[in-house]
Amino acid sequence: MAQKSNRFISKEVRRFTVIAIISIAITLFLSYHVANLLFGVNSFEVYKSLKNKRSYLISEINRLQESNARLQKEYFELKNLEPEE
Repeated sequence: MAQKSNRFISKEVRRFTVIAIISIAITLFLSYHVANLLFGVNSFEVYKSLKNKRSYLISEINRLQESNARLQKEYFELKNLEPEE
């Protein structure tokens, strides 16, 4: 009877150990992917940085287009003042 009890405890310990190892492996796997998502090459911080850079570049393009239009207008005004040859 004691031997059956020891076998049962042994099976329970073995089962618990297997479940614990699998749980730890899954936890490590998921932790790695969450950390990679937050701090890796394709992370949320990189996304925010690129989004800010995009908005800056769009505003810079608009500023340069306005400046270009103003300078082009000034150029054509000066060109019309010069006598034609």
